[in-house]
Amino acid sequence: MTDYAAMLAALEDGSFRPARFGHEAHVGLGFQALKTHGFLRGMAVFSDGLRAAAERLGLTTKFNATVTIAFLSLIAERMAEAPDADADAFIARNPDLLSPDVLSRFYSPARLSSPLARSVFLMPDRVGS
Repeated sequence: MTDYAAMLAALEDGSFRPARFGHEAHVGLGFQALKTHGFLRGMAVFSDGLRAAAERLGLTTKFNATVTIAFLSLIAERMAEAPDADADAFIARNPDLLSPDVLSRFYSPARLSSPLARSVFLMPDRVGS
């Protein structure tokens, strides 16, 4: 069991410096931010913290505002449909969110990887199902 609450605290206080931070950890930490702070504040806490962590590590090109907001929106929607007690249960119930290409239903690769998508949230250019 991953301690996403501790990860969130580190993200918020600026001490978050993961040696390895894979996609599953992004989903779990996003869940924790939304569960702890609600939708709007959770979005801000997660986005601001992730961007700051990337900057501290010299990985400024890794942060993508569109990917971050779109994934958090998917997580929040799924949380509203069936609230889970913790991130691990949520991830187990939503394995499709672990696929990095889950956003391809909504975004073309060119739009999602564009420089503009990294700095601001872009609306989808594909119709999702």
